[in-house]
Amino acid sequence: MLRILVIFVLFVAICKNSYLYAQADGDSIPAHHKKEKVSFRDPEDGAIDMSNFLLEHHGLLPVPFVITEPAIGYGGGAALLYFSKQKKKYDRWVPPNITGVAGLATENGTWLAGIFHFHVFGADKVRYIGAFGKPYINIKFYGNDNAYLSENPMGFNMDAIALAQRVQVRMAETNLFLGLSYVLYSTDNSIDTLRDRPLVNRILKKLGGRSTISMIQPNINWDTRNNIFTPVTGMLGGITFDYNASWLGASDDFLKFGTYFFGYLPITSRIFSGWRFDGNFMLGDAPLYALPFINLRGVPAMRYQSDNTTLVETEWRFNVYKRWSIDVFTGTGKAYQSVSDFGASEWVYNYGGGFRYEMARAFGMHTGMDFAWAKNGDFAFYFVVGSAWNK
Repeated sequence: MLRILVIFVLFVAICKNSYLYAQADGDSIPAHHKKEKVSFRDPEDGAIDMSNFLLEHHGLLPVPFVITEPAIGYGGGAALLYFSKQKKKYDRWVPPNITGVAGLATENGTWLAGIFHFHVFGADKVRYIGAFGKPYINIKFYGNDNAYLSENPMGFNMDAIALAQRVQVRMAETNLFLGLSYVLYSTDNSIDTLRDRPLVNRILKKLGGRSTISMIQPNINWDTRNNIFTPVTGMLGGITFDYNASWLGASDDFLKFGTYFFGYLPITSRIFSGWRFDGNFMLGDAPLYALPFINLRGVPAMRYQSDNTTLVETEWRFNVYKRWSIDVFTGTGKAYQSVSDFGASEWVYNYGGGFRYEMARAFGMHTGMDFAWAKNGDFAFYFVVGSAWNK
């Protein structure tokens, strides 16, 4: 679905700040972070550091953020989060429960208001995420391989409501999670028309009107990363199935199969590499906003989309001075109708670089900015907290 099923993606990005020690190798909290006064300095090197604050914080926390997605324009927003620490004591550190509200707006008229809740049951055995939001999205439609629209994109509007629920269960003491999600996205769509293009306008008119997605999403996830923020070793891999059906209240029947892999390999003590693969394959008739699209930094959301997408990307981070690093990245991918069309479909690519600062040493969390270029002169910059790759 649209990269911004905004309420869900935004919520997951914020909730990453609560997972902290999710992996078996990171279950213990560093001793110097236990039961001490909240500080923004690391006692080991005296540098600015958020580790102690993230561990000790409870109650209300405002979180401002900046939006730089080229498909919807620049903007910003804020979330107000309420942290509730676990009452029981466990051998491993367990994330707090979080409830919050969020709002955002961008320069092209896109806006969102939403509420959400994150809950952990037991010793991080079961994770639950629920969100409800009101997105109003203005985005460009590039015609799904239409020669004219690819050069002359049309304005596409979605006035929607969105509901997302997800449960993940850890299998025994392993790094394997089995999950099930449900997504409801009901929207009134409208699209611009073209002067002196009656045939194209008749096609565009069919894209308007009410549309509803109601899908269940079983998923399998294997996670051996040393941390979930800025990993340097391990892997994250998974398989997802999106089943959208009229008997669930949807407007269309379709099935989407997805597979992904993020691998992290340190080359030296100061050079770290990351490797990404992502593939999505659609069966059935789906609305245009539900079609897979190439998701690479610098490439506007929904610019290159079709029934199937495949992409690869690599990122390299070089530690240059104390907590400071620079990163470079590049990737390529294709959006294509069928396997037989793969060879004829155009390659989309990106490249760029940025910088990172290790903001929370105890969690391996780096923050910074990326600057990305893509095919056809597209450019974008991003504020990054943790990893630029998310699932």
